[in-house]
Amino acid sequence: MFFIQAFQNIRMINVVVTLFYVFRGLNLTQVFYLSIIWSITNIIFEVPSSYLADRWGRKKTIIFGTLLYFFSCIIPIFAHSFLLFAISIFLYALSFACFSGTDDAIIYDTNRELGQHEDSLRRLGQYYSSQRVFKILAPFVGAFLARDLNNAQFVLLLMIDVVFALVGVVLSFKLVEPKHHYLEVEKIEAGVMRDALKLIKNNPHLIRAIINQSLIFIASFITWRYHQVLFTDWGLSVLMLGIGWSVYHFFAFILSYFCNRFWSKTSTEATINILNFLQVLFAIVFLVDWYFKTNVYWLFVMFLLYGLAETARWPFFSHLFNKHSNSFNRATTLSLSNLTQNILNTPMLFLAGILVAKGMIYPFYLSLFLVVFVGVVFYLPSRIKIEKIK
Repeated sequence: MFFIQAFQNIRMINVVVTLFYVFRGLNLTQVFYLSIIWSITNIIFEVPSSYLADRWGRKKTIIFGTLLYFFSCIIPIFAHSFLLFAISIFLYALSFACFSGTDDAIIYDTNRELGQHEDSLRRLGQYYSSQRVFKILAPFVGAFLARDLNNAQFVLLLMIDVVFALVGVVLSFKLVEPKHHYLEVEKIEAGVMRDALKLIKNNPHLIRAIINQSLIFIASFITWRYHQVLFTDWGLSVLMLGIGWSVYHFFAFILSYFCNRFWSKTSTEATINILNFLQVLFAIVFLVDWYFKTNVYWLFVMFLLYGLAETARWPFFSHLFNKHSNSFNRATTLSLSNLTQNILNTPMLFLAGILVAKGMIYPFYLSLFLVVFVGVVFYLPSRIKIEKIK
């Protein structure tokens, strides 16, 4: 699972992906619309895909997801219209839906089967670090290869992504699926979905955590979606974008891989609250510096730190959700949290698409509002007490 996720997240094109979309004829509002297509696709397929994983098999679902991702990487090579890019994003979102919840469930239940249940946070942190391990070099290499922003260079990056996507497909067939527990026949007949919904419905603290995770992620994603155009317009070179993101992914890898060591003396909930506060701080500093026309390199550092604070939270939320769900419906329960994220994502991205047409800085104000709102309204209690389904 570590290397499947690592190869699928190399994404050489990502360091210039918004610039690539603009080069191929899209405007920034349409770029946000592509993200809305992603969200709507996940709203429709997020839970059904993980329900399928719980009942049909997690390995089969992961294999299907890697195949979808492979085809989503091929289409942009030939795409010169919003429609073709939309199809590619649709397939990519379907692939993500197949992984979402299913991958965490495989990791968590493998630990249970090996008798390493108490080691789950460390293992989940290592798994989430896989999304960063190759990205430590990929953005720099990608920016160097696409430094002139011409079509041949963009296609080269896309072809590299296709090759790595194929490696992910091959590795997925080598997975060994852990055993996961099933309830009695009558509870199975009652439905995995019903029990997962019941878990969330009866636990307001879990809902609070899900909204906390979702809105902060959306705040960070809004700014990431178009930052390449923003910073290059301000005078930052493509190569500096690549260097910055390589450094970012190095620290993101370290923070995830060793998350259980860095935060060993604080609870999961307290750690999340601290990271949320740091994101508010970096957002405020960024906007103040922008107002006073500070050096673009310093602005870029603040932007990267802003995103890093959000990324560092991922293994802690994964650990929190896994700890409070049952083996038989773990993938479905985890995907319900991602479903909530995509429901909230859609109107926020639509609003960001409107704002960016008014001015490049306005989506950052929306992002700041979201992180402050979460910090005040959805602050997590020091210890969340959640009852599992009996």
